[in-house]
Amino acid sequence: SEATSLDMATKGKKKRASLPAQAERALLDAVERGTVDLASDRATHWKADPPMPPPSIKMVLWDMDRTLLNTHTRGLWKDDIKKLAKEVTRAFKILVPHLLFNKYAVGIVTFSDQLVLSSEGGQGGSAGETLVNDLLTETFVSLYSKVKSLSEHKEHVKRNAEHIRDQVYVAAALPQLRNQQDSKFRMPNSKRWHIDQVIEKYKERTGNTLKYEEIMLFDDTVDNVKAALETGVHAFAVPRTSAFTSSCWEKALETLKNPGEIMSKLK
Repeated sequence: SEATSLDMATKGKKKRASLPAQAERALLDAVERGTVDLASDRATHWKADPPMPPPSIKMVLWDMDRTLLNTHTRGLWKDDIKKLAKEVTRAFKILVPHLLFNKYAVGIVTFSDQLVLSSEGGQGGSAGETLVNDLLTETFVSLYSKVKSLSEHKEHVKRNAEHIRDQVYVAAALPQLRNQQDSKFRMPNSKRWHIDQVIEKYKERTGNTLKYEEIMLFDDTVDNVKAALETGVHAFAVPRTSAFTSSCWEKALETLKNPGEIMSKLK
């Protein structure tokens, strides 16, 4: 029938990417070519309320190493957590409390894996979800300790930091390690599994279903960004030399809100 022929013809055609998706891909290409500057950091110049995502976004995710951190842990941290907390970018520290206050969900998706500790002869250190949670606690204890009204109330500072930590969704697993340990389990070498885990946890906690299109991801690994873009996630590459900056955030928001303008700027 004519309808069947039309259906088959439509199936054969590749769906044209939306303008925001095209803009996100163009921005990724520009980051790869080094033709866009995302290294400048004006986070401390943001007013009391940094710019927030459009209402269509429900969750913001960050990779850990070389993204929310200015360094790379190689998935395992053996030193004092206070040293690592000093490597957390200013933009991340400023944004997270504001995002949570404005009812956006926040998460961290990382290849750091708790199983590394047991798989390599029980070596000491911290990894995976434990490392992320310890890092978040120390980061915000340090931040709130600098607030004059809170600095003399250590218990209040700690409670505030733990409150933030407990709201952050975490998915921490190394694909190569998980696939080695279970031959029937195939975790893709990207953040796709991690994003799905966060979506599941979000539903358990809120009762609501989160769509890929309602998520933003920041990652320093281009392949992770490309894999996320294919699912519909709004994914953005972070320069490894600077990690996550206010410029990364502002350019991402500009891409979401004014994709046509971004496209013309990047040409």
